[in-house]
Amino acid sequence: MYVRWIVRRHKNVSVADTSFHDAYLVESYRDEAGNPRQRTICYLGNIRQIGKDFPAIERELFMLRAERILQTVTEITPSDRDEIIEMLQQKVPPLNHGEVLRAFTENLRWYHRWWEQHGGGPSEAEIQRLVRETKGELPDMS
Repeated sequence: MYVRWIVRRHKNVSVADTSFHDAYLVESYRDEAGNPRQRTICYLGNIRQIGKDFPAIERELFMLRAERILQTVTEITPSDRDEIIEMLQQKVPPLNHGEVLRAFTENLRWYHRWWEQHGGGPSEAEIQRLVRETKGELPDMS
């Protein structure tokens, strides 16, 4: 199995230096006559490239979606799944520490502005409790 990337350029290249990369999980096989063929197992999603970069948030969302899709494909093993994720990360690198810290900070700013406009929001003690309790899964906020 391998990942096939299909790249599409923005329709108006003179205005937007943007490409769209579609990822497909593909399997090679031989037909009855022994001729090599490929079959698409599933579509893994797409990601937008602006200039030479894949924006950080789009990289993370792409990988989350691809991982969820791979969880539903029963014909691949967990080790195959790990290899496919590695193949995807060769093109779409995982976030680094600085990118995660920047995203976390921006999220906090967004929540703070929202709470200022709409009222409410957790106390500092509640925020500290949430941070302590959050280990891999988000706590139930209902």
